[in-house]
Amino acid sequence: MVKLLLVDMEKCTGCKQCSLACSLTKEEIFDPYRGRVKVYKKEDIALGIQLLCEQCDTYPCIEACPEGALTRNEETGIIAVNFETCNECGTCVDACTYHAIRLHPESGKALICDLCGGDPYCVYHCVPGALEWFDATDDLLKSKKKLRSARMAAYRDIMKEAA
Repeated sequence: MVKLLLVDMEKCTGCKQCSLACSLTKEEIFDPYRGRVKVYKKEDIALGIQLLCEQCDTYPCIEACPEGALTRNEETGIIAVNFETCNECGTCVDACTYHAIRLHPESGKALICDLCGGDPYCVYHCVPGALEWFDATDDLLKSKKKLRSARMAAYRDIMKEAA
C-alpha cells in the first residue's frame, strides 16, 4: 500500500527534532543543515514551516538535473539521488517548487528526503505530532494537498516580508 507523509504546520513548534533525527539517521550527527527536513522558524509568531520533498506529481528537480542524478521510484514516489552522478550544480535546488532540497554542507551533493525508504524516522521524533505517516486514501491525499498549500502560502508570505 502507498503511504503518505502528512505535514501540519499548525502543530509544528519549530523545535527541529525532525531535522535532527534525520541528520542522525542519515549522517550520524546532530546537525539540522544535514537533515533532509528543513524547518523554517519564525520566532516572533511561533511558527515552524517544514520543507521537505513532497514526492510531487511533476518532479521538476529530476527534469532540471543535467546529469540525471535524480530518479523517482514509480511505486513509492520516493526521489533518490545518485551521489556518484551528482555534480553539485544545485539546479535541483532551484527547480524544487517546495524549497525542499539543499546541498550537503561538505560534499555539495543534493540532499532530498527519501522517507527513509518507507519508514520515516522523523515521524517518530516529532513530539508535537506535526508529522504523521498514513496509508494513502483519497481523503488523506486531499488533506496532504491542503496542508502543503497552506505551508507554501505561509512560506511565500514570510519570504515576501523578509525581502
